[in-house]
Amino acid sequence: MKRNEAISKYKWNLLDLYKKDEDFLNDLEIYIEANNKLLRYKNTLNNKDSFINFLKESIKVDSYSSKMGHFLKYLYIEQKNERLNNLESIYNKKLQHFDGKFSWISEEVKGIGQSKILQWLSKDEELKHYSKSYKEFFKHIKYLLPQKDRELISKVSNSSSILYEMYETMRFKDNEEKILKYNDKEYIVNQKFISDIYTYSDPKADQELRALASLKYKEEINLKKHTFAKIYESIVKEEIESSKLVGMEGFKENFFDEDDFSLNDFLGLLKYTSKNSEVYYRYYEIIKNYLNLDKFYGTDSSLELIKLEKLNYSVEEAQQIIKESLKGLGDEYLKNLEYCWSDNKVDYFEDENKSTGAFTIGSYKYDSLISMNFTDDIDSVSTLAHEMGHAVHNLFAKQNQPRPLNGFSNMIAEVASTFNEHLLFDYLIKNEKDESRKITLIQNRIEFIFNNFFSAVADAQFEYNCYEEIEKGGVLTLEKISDILKESNRKILGKSIFDRYDADSYKYSWISISHLFEQPFYIFKYAVSIAVSFKLYSEFKNTNDSNKIINFLKEGGSLEITELFSKYGFDCKDENSYKEIINEVKSLVDQFEVLLNKKTT
Repeated sequence: MKRNEAISKYKWNLLDLYKKDEDFLNDLEIYIEANNKLLRYKNTLNNKDSFINFLKESIKVDSYSSKMGHFLKYLYIEQKNERLNNLESIYNKKLQHFDGKFSWISEEVKGIGQSKILQWLSKDEELKHYSKSYKEFFKHIKYLLPQKDRELISKVSNSSSILYEMYETMRFKDNEEKILKYNDKEYIVNQKFISDIYTYSDPKADQELRALASLKYKEEINLKKHTFAKIYESIVKEEIESSKLVGMEGFKENFFDEDDFSLNDFLGLLKYTSKNSEVYYRYYEIIKNYLNLDKFYGTDSSLELIKLEKLNYSVEEAQQIIKESLKGLGDEYLKNLEYCWSDNKVDYFEDENKSTGAFTIGSYKYDSLISMNFTDDIDSVSTLAHEMGHAVHNLFAKQNQPRPLNGFSNMIAEVASTFNEHLLFDYLIKNEKDESRKITLIQNRIEFIFNNFFSAVADAQFEYNCYEEIEKGGVLTLEKISDILKESNRKILGKSIFDRYDADSYKYSWISISHLFEQPFYIFKYAVSIAVSFKLYSEFKNTNDSNKIINFLKEGGSLEITELFSKYGFDCKDENSYKEIINEVKSLVDQFEVLLNKKTT
């Protein structure tokens, strides 16, 4: 189903927030005026009453922008919406007036000192929960530049963000659906077509069609691959230069932290995954042998191996399956689940101007929003379960933690989402009587772990090596990036079993990894999160006690990442913490091979 065919409750209704442009512009002027008033506190924060009043007023001013920011999120759904693009442009241009205007705050806070600020906050019921934020500020105070330098950086920061905007524009906003002509037929190549042909097409008869469809789908990326390489090189350089500008030795000091995830923890994850990646090759070797193909391309790797009647799921059916799979988490969880997918909170269906992939947007003031491309299959059920994990987690945190402790990092967030996927698989495999369908379920489960653990770690190795290349004075041309990609995959995943239909396609495969451009050093955190969630899931499975995972969700961001994980039994410094997820995928591959052998005999 296309988005324009869907009923209204299956779409975001954010446009109702501002039915007239003048209402948006009026709120923008109120927000600007409120920010101007905050400037009167300059040179006064060393006074307790002034500091407390400034902080309370700042929180109030921030709430003024929430409605406008929430409204503009609709651009994720309609990226070519002329009205919203115009309002966003006005919004950004107006706020440029404040570039550098508030750089004095950090200097004055530094001058007050940590002990005095924490003392002031502790005596104010409304603000005492901000103590953690200020402890974090003072932990990194050694990187605080003089005010004049920060004013300059603030003024040029908008130009740096253009790099990210260029990537977004080139990847999504200028793209249109493509037509592939093959054997006297025309195919509309969109996300649903790619999903279907990768899964349900004939292994031999459609092998070339799959390969050509993949090339057509990525045609725009291929044409712009050198430009993307230049953008990425600029992003890496900017990140490294910014790190050094504030006194850091380099990117490692910026992206790795003892309370978050240390460099040694990261290198240990790379090493442990590399030592245990033989299962990756073994799995695809089983598929290659079963399909008996002369050539084995990456586009052949996700085929449904046993031909079955395709099962289609409506949104309502997907919701029912998810509820059944998660009911062991208790009534409190299910109540929040129902709320999170109530009308207009999920934008379900695909549109050519809609952002690809699935994501959840949280907000202090508004309910979480989910965007996805529901394609009526079991993958869509899994995606919805995953995103609901985020939304319900956000809601639990808001219900149980005050602002700002109800906000948390992505590394914490992905635990809740992947936990749901573990439970969904468990439910599906237990209730499936057909061994052929069990093969498909196990296949999907293995690929989930491969994509989100093994491939994520390989991508993290690639990213790390790119940053090291720039830091030692090298350059990131397309050819150099391609060499780094090959070496990183070999190091983490071992030798490749895949042939290449197009010898150069790997040179731009990395461009689709948006986190490389938008959230540096995020990818490896996903791998850690899935390992943490699997540990929590294993304990839940053994005890049927949901208290531990529910309490985890209620913690929000009240604890540091490693402190939170340790509290719930996962030690980031101990490589044995990853054994359970490795053993799980090895066991699944064993089961997969046994079931396939039954079919061949």
